[in-house]
Amino acid sequence: MTAKPVADRRYESYSHEQMYTEVGDGNDPAAAGEISREWTELARALREAGDTLADLSGRSESAWQGDAAESLRSVVRDAATWSQRAADLSEVVGRAVAGQAEAAARARTQMPEPVPYDPGAMIRDAASSGDVWRLVGLSDAMATRRAEAEQARQRAIDVMYARDTALGEAVPDTRFPDPPSLTRSGAAPGEGPASAVGRSVAV
Repeated sequence: MTAKPVADRRYESYSHEQMYTEVGDGNDPAAAGEISREWTELARALREAGDTLADLSGRSESAWQGDAAESLRSVVRDAATWSQRAADLSEVVGRAVAGQAEAAARARTQMPEPVPYDPGAMIRDAASSGDVWRLVGLSDAMATRRAEAEQARQRAIDVMYARDTALGEAVPDTRFPDPPSLTRSGAAPGEGPASAVGRSVAV
């Protein structure tokens, strides 16, 4: 099995702008969808190959007999089984890619825009406005803006953690099987009889 990645990033140390940029940059659902379709197509091709090999092994039993023939059929059957298993896992990977793309797209949609909070700029703007009442209310305005900015940043943190959890859950707990051996121990190459349709054939 392949271990799922562990989310170990602490988004509390990130600025809102950093998180906002991360969910937007390189987030291309269309490209991810194409990758998912390619995995699905690979699964279809592998399944067709497995079916062909299984059919070949079955049809050869009545026409080709002997130890060498059975040894070859065993190899073909193993290859057919591997193809079917690889096809199943390719479909799993395709679904995983689609799930991760969906999680990334959802994070981009849910990510709130950063609320600008620059105390120095607010003070300069109020001072240069010539509005006495704006200066009087500056302290409250700054506190309100700061609270809005922090609230938005906390929502952004929640979005990032939810995204990472969804990305990790989409990773399949498995790996592709090792390809089967194409040789069998036993008779040496070039030795052993094989019977085909009533006549002996040296192999």
